[in-house]
Amino acid sequence: MKIRYHVYKDFRLKFAGASDEQIAEAKSRDAAKIARLRYSFVSLRYHPRRRKLFVGATNTRGDILLEFDPEKRRFKSCGFGRSRACDPCDDKIHKGLYLVEDEDALYFATATLGGMARTVDAKGGGLIRYDIRKRKFRCLARPTHGDYHQSSCFDFGRGKAYIWTRRGCFAVWDLERKGRRRYEAMGSTPHNGCIDEAGGVWGTYGPGRQAFYRYDPDRNRFAFTDLVFPNAREAANIMYDGAGPVDSFLAAPDGLLYTASALGELYRIDPRAMSIEFLGKPMPGKRLPAMALADDGWIYMAGGDDRKQRLARYSREERRFEILGRLVAKDGIRCFRSHELAVVDDVVFIGETDHPRRSGYLWACEL
Repeated sequence: MKIRYHVYKDFRLKFAGASDEQIAEAKSRDAAKIARLRYSFVSLRYHPRRRKLFVGATNTRGDILLEFDPEKRRFKSCGFGRSRACDPCDDKIHKGLYLVEDEDALYFATATLGGMARTVDAKGGGLIRYDIRKRKFRCLARPTHGDYHQSSCFDFGRGKAYIWTRRGCFAVWDLERKGRRRYEAMGSTPHNGCIDEAGGVWGTYGPGRQAFYRYDPDRNRFAFTDLVFPNAREAANIMYDGAGPVDSFLAAPDGLLYTASALGELYRIDPRAMSIEFLGKPMPGKRLPAMALADDGWIYMAGGDDRKQRLARYSREERRFEILGRLVAKDGIRCFRSHELAVVDDVVFIGETDHPRRSGYLWACEL
């Protein structure tokens, strides 16, 4: 496996922070440079027709959507921070960047790095549409006053947007009627949510229980299941205080759901049988935040302890893992913490986040 990294803008910090949020809130003489030059890469979406990789970033000036050309290996800002759609607290596209090829448009929700003092009276996270050809942004709504969006899912067939917030809430926004249908305090926030083949929406609830719920949009009803990771309490609060145990979540074409815990484990949920199965622990230590189903049928995943990041994949048919290697470039630079990945032909792109000393890089692993 050949590993390289791509740098958009880089900034070396004179102090170490535990996360992007702590670095953003630090009272540093270099605050202006940090805002201008420091980036993390937290969501990815490939556009096959344009052959471009769109990158959701973390940046306190609102420059949170970039376009990357894999052939030329160049970045270009999409200009969100300069648009009228941007709010001063829109600091990242944390999880959830959706492409609608027929519209040539991207949809996403915005997250923030600010604490309660900054956000309690703010507008809240936005639901944003980006017209790629026209290079124009439009804010569709800000459904959760003072609360920002850690993850989002869009069901355009039903005209719904689903949101999981920093404060542990779940919200449903009706894209057609332009109104909020639900806004419920769940006491747990998955790193990202998931929609099953029947349109049911999955998340976690209860700060003590950390079990899975399924929301039925057609009936506007919740089913609070008994499905739970066996070590759910241990896996919670690892990503940040108040986070649930789910580090990544995806739906496969066979109707099954694959979900990873913040302890680096992989599970499979059968929504029809309402059962959960432990598949294994492909990551050393903690975290498995990056996971995607590729065209070759494998589930690719990245995670592990900080500076010990690993790329692996899982065969759903053969029910086995394959460890592809550590995320270390030829010059010795290591990926600090993975966040999301995208598989483009024979290359796995991985977004890096929360580096304590520098900006995050976009990693490319040629298989």
